[in-house]
Amino acid sequence: MSLRFTPLTAEDARAILAWRYPPPYDVYNAPDPLDGTLGDTLREMLDPLSPHFAVREEEGAAPIAFFAYGSVCEVEDVAPGPYLLRPDGSLSVGLGLRPELTGQGRGLALVEAGLAFARTHYQPRLFRLYVFAWNARAIRVYERAGFAAVGETRIPAPTGERVFIEMTRQP
Repeated sequence: MSLRFTPLTAEDARAILAWRYPPPYDVYNAPDPLDGTLGDTLREMLDPLSPHFAVREEEGAAPIAFFAYGSVCEVEDVAPGPYLLRPDGSLSVGLGLRPELTGQGRGLALVEAGLAFARTHYQPRLFRLYVFAWNARAIRVYERAGFAAVGETRIPAPTGERVFIEMTRQP
């Protein structure tokens, strides 16, 4: 799979924010545009200090995925943000695959492409990501990509506690 990474445009961001995942993955859905926070999410996605990239299989095609790098990928405040690299030189990574493409064996190639892109552009000392503890499908992909669990973070939420597994790997 040959993937093209381009800086996220407002049009790309709006398309990605319209993606809708089925339960239990619906936790990854963007906020309802009527609740007033969609503008904040859009601004965050377009912030160059914690950049997002559209991933395409063909130039001009709709994004099949996105990658985000930096503070936007953190689940709790580590340092004042936004920032790209943590003070220790590590890079936090986040990603999403278009809902209808999930579960088709594309995950490992996507993760590897996003890490290669980041390695070339940002030269991190370490890659870090956070994944919901219940998301066994994603955890398997990350482990196959060389990530290992190094911790757990619990975040209170209106619907109950959210548990994230912190995973890292060398560049």
